[in-house]
Amino acid sequence: MIVTSNPHMWFVCTNDKGKTQTVYNNEHYKHNYPFTFEVNFADSSTPQQNTVTLYNMTKEHANFYHKKFYCYVAFNWGPDKKILAEGFIEKIGIPNHDGTTDTFTITFTEGTNYSNVAARKLKVTKEKKVNKYVTKWIKQPDKTVTRYHHYTETQEYKRGPKKGQKYTVRHRTPYKEIIKGKWRKKRIKTRATKAVQVNKTFRKGTDYKTLIKGIASQSGIVISKIDLAKNPTLKKSFTAKGKPLTLLKQVVKKTGSIMTYIQGKLEIINPKSTKRTWYEIDDQDLLQPPSYNESSDDSSGKGTWEIMVPLVPDITTNVGIHMESKYLKGYFYVKAGQHTFDMDKAQTQCSLGKI
Repeated sequence: MIVTSNPHMWFVCTNDKGKTQTVYNNEHYKHNYPFTFEVNFADSSTPQQNTVTLYNMTKEHANFYHKKFYCYVAFNWGPDKKILAEGFIEKIGIPNHDGTTDTFTITFTEGTNYSNVAARKLKVTKEKKVNKYVTKWIKQPDKTVTRYHHYTETQEYKRGPKKGQKYTVRHRTPYKEIIKGKWRKKRIKTRATKAVQVNKTFRKGTDYKTLIKGIASQSGIVISKIDLAKNPTLKKSFTAKGKPLTLLKQVVKKTGSIMTYIQGKLEIINPKSTKRTWYEIDDQDLLQPPSYNESSDDSSGKGTWEIMVPLVPDITTNVGIHMESKYLKGYFYVKAGQHTFDMDKAQTQCSLGKI
């Protein structure tokens, strides 16, 4: 049976200088600072958005909050703090005043949103042999050529009818001349190593767990836990292309697993695993009879059971629920839900999938 006495709740925010402001409510004198919250959880790879509504804060305290500040909501039936969700402030609503009460709402996103991680993060630097052409000044070799000295000589006929007449004899004498080689530009082909960006490739035979870790590590996506329903190996080499988060979703789906945020941390879980935290819910815990939702988006095509119980801080995505009610019996796991406090009741609503 869920014990529902002595409620304690905290909204804690830390600014960019490390200073912390805590809103604390245990419904006792001096510790009854009112605030409400809605904390969502679901088996989705997109981080959930949560809201906290603060009442009658002083201007000094209200001005403490700014976008991107870290914060968390905690709750427990007793003084031991249990965090429901943590993340970073995304939106601060406009203050409202109804004549007696001042309120404003803070929206924060659970964990880090990796949906905008670019595809280029999956590229790695690789050295590649390429042709490289360089232009150099090359001296041509010296060349030896034969040249001639030309001269003439006047002689006289010694005999015959022209005896005594003069005539001209042309002569040439060879000599060697060295012609210096000229400098000319010449394009020379060489082999060089060039750094190129290519998509990361995984070899045939790589198991899917290694593949998931490789994609996440290369793209800077932090996955705190990996529990695969099955871990097959690649039948051929795999080149990682596209947005990393989209690629991880596709790979995880092939293992029969689910990628989801659990209390601000991205995890890959086995929805059919029996190794999980279990809670037994009976008729004393139920605030209303369970209802069946046929229009569930469950990939198996099955619907979900909806239950409402007093707030249980440890119930979140993938927690096991053993139903021992006259309305519903069996073993289920939490697919989605919401923790809420409305100044009156602290409740947990869950959508359960059958194991």
